[in-house]
Amino acid sequence: MASARDIRRRIKGVKSTGKITRAMEMISAVKMRKAVQSVLGIRPFALSAIELLNQLDIATKGESHPLLTVRPVKKELYVVITSNRGLCGAFNAQVARKLRQILKEDTDREHVFITLGKKGEMAVRRLGKEIVASFPDVIGAPTVEGMRAVTRVIIEEFEAKRVDRVVMVYTDYISVMTQEVKVRGLLPVAIKDTKKALNEITGDVHRVAREATVTSDGDKLQAEAASAKLLRAEYVIEPSPKKVLWRMIPRLIEMELYHAVLESNASQEAARMIAMQNATDAAKDMVSDLTLAYNQIRQSKITQEIAELSAGMAAVTR
Repeated sequence: MASARDIRRRIKGVKSTGKITRAMEMISAVKMRKAVQSVLGIRPFALSAIELLNQLDIATKGESHPLLTVRPVKKELYVVITSNRGLCGAFNAQVARKLRQILKEDTDREHVFITLGKKGEMAVRRLGKEIVASFPDVIGAPTVEGMRAVTRVIIEEFEAKRVDRVVMVYTDYISVMTQEVKVRGLLPVAIKDTKKALNEITGDVHRVAREATVTSDGDKLQAEAASAKLLRAEYVIEPSPKKVLWRMIPRLIEMELYHAVLESNASQEAARMIAMQNATDAAKDMVSDLTLAYNQIRQSKITQEIAELSAGMAAVTR
């Protein structure tokens, strides 16, 4: 049985660990809020891209582009987005589990990987698969410019016909308690799928507009006028729809990658915050149990000393 001194030492150590996990929980909460705000910040760009894609889709019917070409899929490139650090619960394990499921179900094709995050690189190496490129540095402070190097490698692999399809695997942030691993196609680009992805980024903007509270009739008229103006908006595309489409497609791939990294970072910090909260609660429970054990040992010693004093007094009085 542990001595009282050992238990005191353990209580001190567990309390110190609890303080560390509590601090990490608070830091993750701040980082998660920043990541969510960054996701919300790209919504205006995504909304504008949807409107421009609608115009380009009409103006470029029948136009061909190397990144729009659909080929028989013999080899796939997976872009795997994870974290660089651990202590975030099952966040990275869920992505690795999804990869194993994909490889188990899709045995007829070859697979190569691009990893964003050290944990994803380690998972792919454990699976014994080929890694075309690894970009661990773009996860910490993601920017659109940082995604251009990743996009360049992806486009080069697809245009050189070394791969026939490019797929992105990342964790989508739904809420603090819920994150979902998603698999989304990047190349070949399908205008319909790209619009769907952009709509997911923007959210249901029109529903929010309809449900917004209007404080006066004047505000209501202004809101209706702004909505009508948005619906009637048209674009003059120069120098030509084809050239604009050729320049826009790589930018859309960059934006989808950037959005996926932001979603992954928000999910990572949410998972880490929950994991650290659970660790803090476990530390408190452990301190309570150790304190109870310490008090029991202390009480038994006091009882033993009282019994010895009573026995000594009884022997003296005789």
